Amino acid sequence: MSLFRTLMVLSCMTLALIAAAYSIGDGDGRADFTYVNSAGIGTLDPASITWKQDIRVASNIWEGLTILDPRTGAPIAGAAELPEISADGLTYTFSIRLDARWSNGDAVTAGDFVRGWRRAIEPGSAGDYAFFLTDHVVGARAYYEWRTAAVADLSSSQTGSDAWRARFSRHAALLDERFAGVGFRAVASRTFEVRLVAPCSYFLDLCAFVALLPIHESIEDLRIDCEGSGITAEGLVVYDPQWTKPDYDESGYPGLITNGPYLLDAWAFQRRLRMRVNPYFRRSDSLSCRTIDMAVYGDLNAAILAYEAGDVDFLPEMDVSYGHELAGLAMSGARPDFYNPAVFATYFYLFNCADATVEGRRNPFVDARVRKAFVLALDRRLIAERVVGRGERPSGNVVPLGCIAGYDSPRGLEYDPDEARRLLADAGYPGGEGLGEIDLLYNTGFIHERVCTAMAEMWKRELGVAVVLRGKEAKTFSEDRKQRRFMIARAGWYGDYGDPTTFLDLFATGNGNNDSGHSDAKYDDLLREAAQETNIATRLSLLAAAESRIIRETLPALPLYQATQMLAINPRVSGLYPNARLVFPFRYVTTKP
Repeated sequence: MSLFRTLMVLSCMTLALIAAAYSIGDGDGRADFTYVNSAGIGTLDPASITWKQDIRVASNIWEGLTILDPRTGAPIAGAAELPEISADGLTYTFSIRLDARWSNGDAVTAGDFVRGWRRAIEPGSAGDYAFFLTDHVVGARAYYEWRTAAVADLSSSQTGSDAWRARFSRHAALLDERFAGVGFRAVASRTFEVRLVAPCSYFLDLCAFVALLPIHESIEDLRIDCEGSGITAEGLVVYDPQWTKPDYDESGYPGLITNGPYLLDAWAFQRRLRMRVNPYFRRSDSLSCRTIDMAVYGDLNAAILAYEAGDVDFLPEMDVSYGHELAGLAMSGARPDFYNPAVFATYFYLFNCADATVEGRRNPFVDARVRKAFVLALDRRLIAERVVGRGERPSGNVVPLGCIAGYDSPRGLEYDPDEARRLLADAGYPGGEGLGEIDLLYNTGFIHERVCTAMAEMWKRELGVAVVLRGKEAKTFSEDRKQRRFMIARAGWYGDYGDPTTFLDLFATGNGNNDSGHSDAKYDDLLREAAQETNIATRLSLLAAAESRIIRETLPALPLYQATQMLAINPRVSGLYPNARLVFPFRYVTTKP
């Protein structure tokens, strides 16, 4: 069946109106290359970014010490040359490129990386990825914890009182002195040194991530300051949240300045974002695509029609109701412009492990026996093959199988409804009695709705429980999950770097991305022991033991399958390479008329 015949089941008139509503023409002409995003940008603040659509933009307008190879996803030289590494693997010395420039022409310096990395661990600007530094860099955890404690101390006394003023002054006076103990610094204007607490085989991969990008000094024009201290009255490092806009001119601010191959030219909320070549980027004349548009299509059916009509060049996702048919076209070769790679990602659901009540109702999932029962009662093979049906590989593991060399994945739990019923009865809920309604939170989308409906039906059949589905749009869903306003919630994770810890750290006590609230001392100890282990095979064995614990015993998550990603690339486009990491740097893209 052709794609157009599939689309004919939808209302052509309605879709035409949707497509018109999302038209990206603004009188400035079509961009050289246009790709689709199904949602608007959440944030472009590197310290706060978590969503892949935000990462895609940030990694094209900024450049870290390293970048990722477009074919393999391996780290290669970026704004700096590949570093000199000490014999003990603890000290990395980066030389910033002589031709590294900001989009206003300023030279990129080591101090710009100090500024960016410090924001990643400062209360007020730090986000979920502070652990990239606190777990690996000398002194980073001590500084972060000292600052966090000071913020709590300042918040406990009345602002403006004599006691507050004395505490505030003491803390502000020690800021730079205490930060000097953190193991990254500008040795010279173009020399950036990092000292690690233990060797880290994937550290260069971390250096490519958006949380560790440099920040131009102009951001200091928008820093909220109290009494000349560089921090707010609460002790936080806070900037005007509009600083990432290209045309923001408050207090003489010149608008967002970045150091990547592209700069942010225009940003129309929930409609379009335009990038154009940074004229000061090295070899900028060699960049084929001078302008790039990110077009926001809330309806992916309309996006596919626009792609078929030639109005857009790249669809990074095609999660639609007929996705299995699109996957069939890709796998059969009938549409060579369609791709369906298995990606470095796991589709899973989270249990709220921490809160005794959720929205005033008792939460049974604080009991690991209940969590395990719900895992055992699901036939994930049926879900992957029949409910989703796009070539996904069913898996009871958190870390994608076979994606990391040398990592021997532990065996996940298999479908066993009899054992599930026994466990539920053992926990005090025979036949589901006494559980009450189970809340299942998900972000709206066809696949998520189908999966949630299938899970609810299986749990009702096997365990006798009633599940209430609660679908919400992405932003509200994200807020509810972050605040643990759920019993079970949809999740999923795309690996940020090529190591098991990119998945396993999600369930460590206190991790910024640990939305389940899972806390297990034995698990944390295994991660810490692995972090100190220099023998690669032994380290990976410890990490496998840690994964075994969370997928067989403590069960903070319900893994379903290793994800695939349906995408489409117009045949006129070269330089985009479907890969497991979904790395798509646009600097390599060329297009034909």
